[in-house]
Amino acid sequence: MSASSGTPPTSHSRASQPAAIPRRALWLLAAALAVIGAGQAIQVSVIPALIAATGLDAGTLGLLVALGVAPFLVGAPLWGRVSDRLGRRPVLMIGLAGASAGHAVFAAAADLLARGMIDHDTAIAVMVVSRLMFGLAGSAIYPVGQAWAADLAGPDRRLAAAGALAAGLSAGRLGGPALALGLLLIGPVAPLWGLAGIGAAAAVTVAVGLGGAAAAAGRASRSANAEPPPPAPVPARGFTARRIRLAPFVVAGVGSFAMGLMQFIFGLHAMARLDMAADTASRLVAITMAVAAVAMLVVQTRLLPRLSGRPAATATAWRVALVLMPVSIAIGWWGAGWGAFLASAVLTGSAMAVIVAALFAKITADPRNRGARAGLLNSAQTGGYALGSAIGGLYPAGEMLPFGVALVVLIAAMLTGWRGLFGRPPAPATPHPAAP
Repeated sequence: MSASSGTPPTSHSRASQPAAIPRRALWLLAAALAVIGAGQAIQVSVIPALIAATGLDAGTLGLLVALGVAPFLVGAPLWGRVSDRLGRRPVLMIGLAGASAGHAVFAAAADLLARGMIDHDTAIAVMVVSRLMFGLAGSAIYPVGQAWAADLAGPDRRLAAAGALAAGLSAGRLGGPALALGLLLIGPVAPLWGLAGIGAAAAVTVAVGLGGAAAAAGRASRSANAEPPPPAPVPARGFTARRIRLAPFVVAGVGSFAMGLMQFIFGLHAMARLDMAADTASRLVAITMAVAAVAMLVVQTRLLPRLSGRPAATATAWRVALVLMPVSIAIGWWGAGWGAFLASAVLTGSAMAVIVAALFAKITADPRNRGARAGLLNSAQTGGYALGSAIGGLYPAGEMLPFGVALVVLIAAMLTGWRGLFGRPPAPATPHPAAP
């Protein structure tokens, strides 16, 4: 029978298998998402200059940065769900434009405070509002971009799409400090204005460059969510359906917890283990984090595309990454030299690059509620990272405490994710021969 005479595809199959989309669309999305990575790097880079220019103390600036991140925990899954109903393009544009506006309001308040045109309390009040604006709008950017990339990529390229978007985030984190250094030559608040500018440019990129077939793929979620829900998965190897649904978010949260903890305590641990001065330890942390970011970028752009459409290879890479996470923490804990710190950071970053991309491909296999699930994954990562930083603050009480907690939870995550998430696909049932 010819293809034209067969049964027409359902809306579910159309959403699951979109038409071929140019690779350019995925990289435009990655460029838009680089705004998040650049924002994180620029905000950290300009803190000393802002303190000197505005008279704000480090504690106040730290609270303001945290205030902008807190809405991500709730906003990411909510915006993802909205994009499932309204389409990806308008929600991502709202997120980028709103985040840019939040950065602009913060920059204006800092500029006016530095010039003595507003008082300290007014500036703080405006900055609080600006950070809430950023958090509420910016929490849409990454999960909606991820869900849209999955819509574009089709069933066999979700892993490569996740790698492309994560590479955009990593590139933003690497490029952000360079942009900050250049703009600091203009003035202490100039990097913040630059951040608002690149956010606005990203919104224009989405509006102009991601129309046509790309926008149509982003609207396919509406028809997919109109379909009746599929039958519940059959329990396999002791993994119930509920545990399978929860496991990806648990593993993502625990992995991000380990990354947050390691980044927080690396400098303190270097001072204690390697007898380093504070400024030397800070340079060590900067170097190791930069090298780890490059390693993640290599994994995201070179390894992940090769794993797409190869379930056996993906399962192997997944298990290797699960093992590397506790190993990397152990190397950092017991390592007695600069090389051990570097190896720990590289292994942690590389393993997380595989883990997050594989989990994203797993939870977005069904187009139903794809944005909401991408948002939940983002919330798990954000919450885990914040908790890791908080536990890292316990390091002065004893180095065994944070490292021991990290090892225990990572081993638990390894056991949780080892079976049931990326196991071998079940063999097809052998039909019984018909009775004579």
